Amino acid sequence: MSQILESLAEVIWEAEFDAFAVMPARPLKRMLPLLRQAQEEGRYPDFVEQNVEKRIDPRHLQASAKSVLALAVSYNTGPPGPAEPLHGTISRYAWGLDYHRVLHSRMDRLIDYLRERLGARECTKAVDTTFLVDRALAVEAGLGYPGSNCAVYVPPFGSWVFLAEILVDVALPPTSPPGGNWSCPVGCDLCVRACPTGALLAPGKIKPQRCLSYLTQMTGPIPLDLRGKLGSRLWGCDTCQQACPINRKAPHTRHAEFAPLVGPHVPLLPLLDLTNQEFKERFGPTALGWRGKNTLQRNACIVLGNQREQAALPTLQKTAQEHPSSVVREAAAWAVQRLT
Repeated sequence: MSQILESLAEVIWEAEFDAFAVMPARPLKRMLPLLRQAQEEGRYPDFVEQNVEKRIDPRHLQASAKSVLALAVSYNTGPPGPAEPLHGTISRYAWGLDYHRVLHSRMDRLIDYLRERLGARECTKAVDTTFLVDRALAVEAGLGYPGSNCAVYVPPFGSWVFLAEILVDVALPPTSPPGGNWSCPVGCDLCVRACPTGALLAPGKIKPQRCLSYLTQMTGPIPLDLRGKLGSRLWGCDTCQQACPINRKAPHTRHAEFAPLVGPHVPLLPLLDLTNQEFKERFGPTALGWRGKNTLQRNACIVLGNQREQAALPTLQKTAQEHPSSVVREAAAWAVQRLT
């Protein structure tokens, strides 16, 4: 490892990142046919950039970029256990502080170093809110490998990681490719078989429109044939990650910011009476606050319908009649039918 990379590694650890890799800023040519195939097969998400050629080249985000610094932070806080009646489960990544804020703050420290010590002038941060394919950049840089569940695995942390990138206008020495066999165990398809909706069509191939995590974050009504599959999931889904034997051995995170502020399980009935201000105060600091209270209240209605606890009926009936959102009213009415 070069002296530049050794010094950079120290700064990255002090900035509380758990792993990093460096690659030249170049197009990810191997991704182009995969993204086009996903579009042709109706597996391409609606909410991301539709120009796939733009998505594969970091220089479309920063024209001056010469290097990509790929970063990872572990968020493994341990398994949540089952939800009690009238409670909904939140995905592990959203228990603590919003990782976007945490990672952006830490990247600012790295950017200061890149500018002061390495002469960088232009740097751009990315944490899954740009058009870039973060997972593909992480794999191309050698930060991790693609899992059968379509997540990126960063040893020894498994796929319990947040990914980020810094584009920089300085040519940094690239890190060496990882040694050994970086891949899921041959023949292992536990994640594929565990997926409740069949969203994982095969190892490494997903139809996002059937993914429960996707469904809990989308706007509008959740398809009727998939509502029962949500079970007690209020936000997100960790099933394919929890089924993975590699992930079961992953160390717990060292980062206190990701300790639970909400969850892992949340009482559902109080959610249906939250005002916008109360929602912002409780969930605003977390990674589920961005979508707004109506989406979470829609999900709460569906979970209550799945649990079929009679104690929920009066609140659901009131919600079905009085809630200002037609989407939430419809979800509540569906739940009422399940309880009566």
